[in-house]
Amino acid sequence: MAIAVVTYSQHARDRMDERSISKGQVERTIAQPDRLTYEGSKLVAERRTSAGNTIRVVYVERLTDDGTAAHVVTVIRISGD
Repeated sequence: MAIAVVTYSQHARDRMDERSISKGQVERTIAQPDRLTYEGSKLVAERRTSAGNTIRVVYVERLTDDGTAAHVVTVIRISGD
């Protein structure tokens, strides 16, 4: 299902600033993940970057009047090999 809106927890925004991860990287990871799994009620999307890192986005989906929203809980950068 396509995500209409992406919102961010304060924790996610702090981690993005700390780890130099842009909203564009997060939103691409959600829209086109290389891997998507569940951890309880949360979704975990992972996408490899052109620099060889992996961005991991933990989020929950919510239905809104505008469609499906993704609320980002946290964001992690995993160094490449």
